[in-house]
Amino acid sequence: MYIFRFFISLVLFHVSLLAHQTGLSYIVISELESKNIKVLYKKPLSDTRGEDITIRYPKVCSQPKLLSDTIENGFILRDYQLDCKKEGLMQQRVWIDGLLSKDRGVLISYEKDDFKMTALLRATTPFIHITKESSGLELFKEYVLLGIEHIWSGYDHLLFVLSLILLSPSFKKLLWSVTGFTLAHSITLAFGILGIINVGIAYIEAMIAMSILFLARELMVNRETFTKRHLGVVAFIFGLLHGFGFSSVLRSIGLPQDEIPLSLLAFNIGIELGQLLFIFAVTFILYLLKRHIKLNELKIRTVLAYVVGILSSYWFIERVIAF
Repeated sequence: MYIFRFFISLVLFHVSLLAHQTGLSYIVISELESKNIKVLYKKPLSDTRGEDITIRYPKVCSQPKLLSDTIENGFILRDYQLDCKKEGLMQQRVWIDGLLSKDRGVLISYEKDDFKMTALLRATTPFIHITKESSGLELFKEYVLLGIEHIWSGYDHLLFVLSLILLSPSFKKLLWSVTGFTLAHSITLAFGILGIINVGIAYIEAMIAMSILFLARELMVNRETFTKRHLGVVAFIFGLLHGFGFSSVLRSIGLPQDEIPLSLLAFNIGIELGQLLFIFAVTFILYLLKRHIKLNELKIRTVLAYVVGILSSYWFIERVIAF
């Protein structure tokens, strides 16, 4: 009865447990000449209730003039024109006001002739210094952080990894299953980003929820099954689905066209680092519960199996309804 009430409360109150909510805005600056600078500001429709960011330009620049304000493909698009006299924006800084530490940030790009520069602005680094001496190191670090943040906020992916931990009777088995999962989602992440394979994300998200529900059911079965015997193979198969989910997030965030390999590698490294930290944390907590608090291992797995099963069922129903 309590489980049923908990499930109903999830549906009625629509708890915000969905993964892949990036809330990332975009700014594209195209400098044709110092008195003809075009600025495109893209804000996700999902963030309409949030405060707009404020773009600060050098003092030599005039107030931006709004040219158009439209909605397209889930974004609010605002086109501006800017006059920065003869100095232009080269060797200048553009600042963003209004970024909070919990915000995903603003992906800003600058183009002039053959020169392109891209940076991910966050609350800690809210500016871009437009210079030809820039390095891709900062962009690499930001995409690593994005990968870590995504896996930690992607509750569906974390529950899948938790299920792998609970189903692994030994460290060796866990190592093989996590390796299979990692290898698989790395492959489809790259395939999805590079456009080699395109799959409807709504169906992928539903299947990801189903994969977690499948593992929750395996946790409740007290006998040897194909999944338990070949956990690495099953983790690899389901990892292919999760990789497409990761790629949809990265596509929504956006990749600098001249730095696709670098940012793709950095995002994937971030996912793996976040995943490893989660595994270490869960393993340590389970150790404390079993060794020091003396909780029964079977009871721990049963309770967690119910939690995983309820949440994944909720996600699956919600995502199927959204088709």
